[in-house]
Amino acid sequence: MKFNQIEAYRAVMLAGSVSDAAHFLNVSQPGISRLIKDLERSIGFDLFDRIPGRIVPTPEGEAFFKYVQRTYSGIQYLEGAAKDIANLKHDRLRIASFPAASLEVVPRSIVRMNAAYPDLKIRLEVRSSLRILDLVSSRQVDVGIAAFPVGYPGVILERVYEPFCKCVLPAGHPKSGLSRISLEDLKNETNIGISEDLTIGKALILAGIESNVKIDNLIETTSGYTICKMVEMGLGVGLVDPLAASLFRESSVVAVEFKPDVKFGFAIVLSEHAIRSRAVDKFIKILNDTVKRSIYPAEFDPYERSES
Repeated sequence: MKFNQIEAYRAVMLAGSVSDAAHFLNVSQPGISRLIKDLERSIGFDLFDRIPGRIVPTPEGEAFFKYVQRTYSGIQYLEGAAKDIANLKHDRLRIASFPAASLEVVPRSIVRMNAAYPDLKIRLEVRSSLRILDLVSSRQVDVGIAAFPVGYPGVILERVYEPFCKCVLPAGHPKSGLSRISLEDLKNETNIGISEDLTIGKALILAGIESNVKIDNLIETTSGYTICKMVEMGLGVGLVDPLAASLFRESSVVAVEFKPDVKFGFAIVLSEHAIRSRAVDKFIKILNDTVKRSIYPAEFDPYERSES
């Protein structure tokens, strides 16, 4: 018994004639007749009575058809299940992000993921980078994006990014037209600084020591976004991570290269022991593209509406 024989028999039962079945399957009438005869020899009984001009199902043929239909229902169920799996319908994706990435790149990545896989369930947690490494290591989340990740048991760095921080100034500021800003340029400015407890703050202190330039921060905060917002309001200038600067690209804030270089390192992190699902692979591809578009916008075309 072969599948093409069953297919021919089922087509005749549904269409009511050999000619219509042949048309439906795009097979010649003699071909349909031959397949049915081969099937009858295989199963040991006649499926049809041959009457001049037409064929009529035998009682055995009617009974066999019920089993064939059940089998086809099972095949259709499998086809539907395969489609659901391909579309990630029954999957879930658990993401953890450090705050700076959660403001733009991760939400935009989720929007793109949803456009491609609308049935995929997604959960996002916004946590500190250290907590994210713990969540990834213990497999409480599938994908993490963490700032300044260091060696952590059970965690691998899937993608690493080390863009440089930007100096942000109000549009129209006398120094906003410079190609780069130095520590010396900031000496007489109202400086809004990142807390000295954070990596960027520590890097600035070290840069000041090396260049023998001391910068006094009138205001300190732990958020690059907050610095940009205060700069937008005309309060002063500041050094921020490129993710924060990218959020104000279409505002009255101007982002200028800063020298000496201050790196802002972050990475997509995964569990060393987890088996990666298709959902994780698809999301990493989208997230990586979104991060690069945020950091290097001039190198990319506008976003597409969906992701293949």
